[in-house]
Amino acid sequence: MKSTDVELERLRVQREAYRAERAADPAHADERQGRALCLSGGGYRAALFHLGALLRLHETGLLAGVTMFSSVSGGSIVSAWLACRYLDTRRADESFAAWNDRIDFRAEVVEPFRAIVARDIRTVPVLATLAHNWLWPSHRIALLERRYAGMFGERSLDQLPETPAFVFCATDLTFGVNWEFSRRRVGDYLVGYLRDGARRVGLACAVAASSSFPPVFGPVRFDTAPGAYQRGRYQGDDGEALRRRIELSDGGVYDNLATEPTLRRYREVLVSDAGGPFVFESRRWWLRQLMRYTQVMGNQAEALRKRLFFGQAATGSLIGVYWGLSGGRDGGADGYSPALVAEVIGRIRTDLDRFLDAEFEVLVNHGYFSSLDAMTRHDGWPASPAAAWPYPQRADEGRVRHWLRHSHQRVLHPRWWGGGG
Repeated sequence: MKSTDVELERLRVQREAYRAERAADPAHADERQGRALCLSGGGYRAALFHLGALLRLHETGLLAGVTMFSSVSGGSIVSAWLACRYLDTRRADESFAAWNDRIDFRAEVVEPFRAIVARDIRTVPVLATLAHNWLWPSHRIALLERRYAGMFGERSLDQLPETPAFVFCATDLTFGVNWEFSRRRVGDYLVGYLRDGARRVGLACAVAASSSFPPVFGPVRFDTAPGAYQRGRYQGDDGEALRRRIELSDGGVYDNLATEPTLRRYREVLVSDAGGPFVFESRRWWLRQLMRYTQVMGNQAEALRKRLFFGQAATGSLIGVYWGLSGGRDGGADGYSPALVAEVIGRIRTDLDRFLDAEFEVLVNHGYFSSLDAMTRHDGWPASPAAAWPYPQRADEGRVRHWLRHSHQRVLHPRWWGGGG
């Protein structure tokens, strides 16, 4: 093992041991403050599932009390959208809580997002750079960033609200840790934090890095001069050489639940997980077996994240609530059945191509009732007002199966050129 690898591993182990010790000690629970909401990855599917959860949290008043949004990939898209809607529609000096109390959330936040996911931001960058993507992979991610700029404007991170904090997570491929984009800082504990990073980095760049899922999109590259970072823990002889070119990929590669920034600091942690269930299957073709290895490794990493979260909740270190896309309602409750979730909703593609109205409305419905079900299972969380289907015209499960019969398909579908089905 090279000296660089030894030093990196020592720093990682040292940091994780310190964090585990504090997390396991209930005496530190009193030091935690605030409410964090973690929005997982999963393309537009995740964004719409989270949007439904946000709608229910707004109805109960819980959204107004969120002090930090942590997100990856598809979760970062809807988190950035929420931040922009707040900035664009608030009154002078209006707090996030006051804005939540005043607005019609469905009219101001939910419905306008329909036009966002009706845009295919994946296919054009892929086809336009197909011939030279392996030679110049940055071209494709630049096109993705340009499309996010069309959604969120040319804002830089220092224009985000001071409160609540919005944190967009990516994966530092150079050092192998979680990278943070926020108003407070840009970087990670090993490479350090970019000087004046929030002013220098755009919101569109942060979301592009957070959602640059491989192999469709290449990494976002940060080429910097020596001394551009400060407070980096890694001090190896090759430190400056490594820092000159940092490569960032989808935040879900490291932590698809987006819990990394929250588990040490926040008293209440809500996790919205739009990941699908791990499917049991046997694959014999060598290429599919190779893909299966990647899936198993990703499943293991996510399982460890969940154990850490639920472990801290069980010891009382934090108050945690979790809901997932793969969950279904209890008998007699509103929402979609476990069978429909497993056979149809859980198979919806995790992509950034055009999503149809039926997909939009079914996923918002499902996120809404998934968060409702999680809250009702835990004492002390508001249960009023009474829940109602956001889109009751999408409640019939037989018709949902028909509308979403092609929603798992990623290529050569009529939605590519504006068709439905």
